[in-house]
Amino acid sequence: MDHSDDQSDFAPDDDLLMQQEIMLLKMKAFHNSSMTEEEYEILEKEIRKKYSHRLRTDGY
Repeated sequence: MDHSDDQSDFAPDDDLLMQQEIMLLKMKAFHNSSMTEEEYEILEKEIRKKYSHRLRTDGY
């Protein structure tokens, strides 16, 4: 997994808390060599789903 440009993984309007959770997940995946790419993707999707309601309900 390439972590060279992690900020490019986020859209400008992504929730900051979501970004932090995904960055923590990346660190966890980096230190846990037994985590597969598939496991990482599942966990990342769960995090994004958890915060997806904020994009729709914020008045921005």
